[in-house]
Amino acid sequence: MDQYTENQRKLHACHVILLEEVKRICKKHELNYFAIAGTLLGAVRHKGAIPWDDDMDLGLLRPDYDQFIECAKAELGKHVLMQCFETDSEYGLPFAKLMLRDTVMVERAAASNHANKGIYIDIFPLDNAPEDVELQKKHDGKTYFLKRLLLAKQGYKVYKPGETKKKLVYTALSALAAFQSAKSIKAKLDAAIQAYNSQPSSRIVNIGGAYGYQKEMLQRCWFDGTVELPFENTVISAPAGYIDYLTYFYGDYMTPPPENKRGDRHSVVELDFGPYNEV
Repeated sequence: MDQYTENQRKLHACHVILLEEVKRICKKHELNYFAIAGTLLGAVRHKGAIPWDDDMDLGLLRPDYDQFIECAKAELGKHVLMQCFETDSEYGLPFAKLMLRDTVMVERAAASNHANKGIYIDIFPLDNAPEDVELQKKHDGKTYFLKRLLLAKQGYKVYKPGETKKKLVYTALSALAAFQSAKSIKAKLDAAIQAYNSQPSSRIVNIGGAYGYQKEMLQRCWFDGTVELPFENTVISAPAGYIDYLTYFYGDYMTPPPENKRGDRHSVVELDFGPYNEV
């Protein structure tokens, strides 16, 4: 067994437990969810999680996302905690997490933050992007600043040792954030993210995604329908245009990266599977 296998295998099993909760609620309420990013890549290339991956990424178009959040508040199993702006005042990310209770997963960047920390999957809202290129740049700039301001306010440290300039930026943001409440910053960020949802658009954007606004801006037509793909011991929903999506993101997506490009992207510093240690 390789260096990743045991903890990664357990993480993937935990992710599937959480995925089944998403599937149950979405099926009941006729909501469409999509595997995105590395989770979609894993479904296509590995028929499951990428072996060295440590998270799961799902997305819903904003109307379905908002309905999912409301339904999940009342209907999640007792073993699952939902984390978002509304449910965790210390949380600082513009998307939701579903988290297994009685587990611990602490990432380096969030170690000083006081939000709940357990084994999780990410659930992203997909919002309208403006059609005009200049408006896209403004949308990007405003949401980027507010995201970073909130991270600084909530005590996240997204710079690595030795990244002096980045540390100075976040120190300045922390000073600026001291004059605003987290609730106020969250409200401004949420409004900025959704600024174009009342306008028709051929593009959607995952503003909480890891690749940045321009890369995370996607063709809406890719998400016009869903298909089911094999995933571990179950199936997962994918955008009907998943081939175009994966080609856009990864190019030759069926060729794995070299070994030195694989690994612990989230810099996990503490991990406890709790009652799921034997999954």
